[in-house]
Amino acid sequence: MAHGEDCLKKWGHDELQHDLAEYLRNTRELIAWENMQLGPSGSPRPDVYALPRSYSNFRPIAYECKISVADFRSDITSGKWQSYLKFSCGVVFAAPAGLISKDDLPKGCGLIQRSESGWRMLKGPTLQRLPDMNTYTWIKLLIDGVERDAKRARTKARERAGAWQIEDRLRAKYGAEVARLVGLALRAKEQLAQQTAVHEATVRAIKESTSKASKEAREQAEREARYVTREMEGLAVALGLPANASSWELQLAIREARDRLGIDGEVQRLRKLLHDIGVTIRTAEKPLPGEIAANDNEVAA
Repeated sequence: MAHGEDCLKKWGHDELQHDLAEYLRNTRELIAWENMQLGPSGSPRPDVYALPRSYSNFRPIAYECKISVADFRSDITSGKWQSYLKFSCGVVFAAPAGLISKDDLPKGCGLIQRSESGWRMLKGPTLQRLPDMNTYTWIKLLIDGVERDAKRARTKARERAGAWQIEDRLRAKYGAEVARLVGLALRAKEQLAQQTAVHEATVRAIKESTSKASKEAREQAEREARYVTREMEGLAVALGLPANASSWELQLAIREARDRLGIDGEVQRLRKLLHDIGVTIRTAEKPLPGEIAANDNEVAA
């Protein structure tokens, strides 16, 4: 298990958790909540809980953020992550790049990691059917979740208001043009971050699609190779060779069979020719009609 020292120095737990939630909200059709209790008192509280905005593919996923190997191992040993399966279809561990490998994961868990270039899913979780959650749980998710989203929206609004306040102060002190340019820079920075997240998600989607197509092509080639091998084995047995005969032996046997077929064809042609000659000779031995009449007259006299 690698330790990813550079990433460990950069990411705190809450910072990593929030960054993951923002990534899920910005690049996927998901509702993502941070550190929200999934049921009554004592119920599990995953770092990020994501609900898809989909009727046909509604599979909630619980994410558990880890910034230290010791914390990860403690979670695995205690089986804490398994409690999330009562409220989700799968569990994904999230960590700085290099901290956890796919081989370290418990069976069925996924892994997403954060590097300098962004988040990347290394292994998807084994998805289960949607758990049977009671009405109380759904009501809590609805009420608590809506309040959290409203609070997040208010925070963003304050941040945007803060940017406008900065622009107003600059306008008063340095003039409208400077304030306008600073405001444009602040908005451009926010748009750039959003576009970068979308671009990264698009690149990941293309890579996943290409990988899937490559895998399907490889599997198709393997199926065709197995079919050809079976056909070659059957041909070898038909030609009187062992099933594992080499391609060179098969080629030689095929040429010999072709030559034999040519000889047999010639024999059949000669037999037909002899038959036709025999028919002609027998026909020639029969008396002509005039000869038959003459013979009949001689007998009558």
